[in-house]
Amino acid sequence: MAASPKTPIKIIGVGNTFRGDDAAGLMVVRGLAKEDFPQVEIAESPGTGSALPDAWKNAIRVIIIDAVVTGGPPGTIYRFDAHELGATLPVSHSSTTHGWGLSEALAMGKVFQNLPPVLIIYGIEGKNFGLGEAVSPEVAAAIPEVIRRVTEEIQAWLAGDLPDPVKT
Repeated sequence: MAASPKTPIKIIGVGNTFRGDDAAGLMVVRGLAKEDFPQVEIAESPGTGSALPDAWKNAIRVIIIDAVVTGGPPGTIYRFDAHELGATLPVSHSSTTHGWGLSEALAMGKVFQNLPPVLIIYGIEGKNFGLGEAVSPEVAAAIPEVIRRVTEEIQAWLAGDLPDPVKT
């Protein structure tokens, strides 16, 4: 059986549009989808532990955007390299109905060694996660900045200024 072709770049927004700030990742990728990026696949995920590995499968460079709860001020933007994180992953927002979220998917990916070669996480500190709540003003204000930062990262990758992570 032939190997599946690799997707050069994949951007995954994680969240739930019915749970306030949990929609942050989805809002970012919907903004990014308006851009014309060659060799970039943009996807949405509910963020369950089983959905995320499927979403990043066969991708070489991945950026995941999600709402997080770390105790910081709402609207704070974080950037993590999943390969550099220690045993405790600071992206600990898990408001999925299945109880398994991004943090658990990353931990399992490390255990089973099936993380993409490059995996960057952008987290936006949230505060409103109740069913039917609106996105908080702080998170809404952070969305354009995350779109800008992810766009810059994609452009750097597409410019080829970085080594091929599959060959290194």
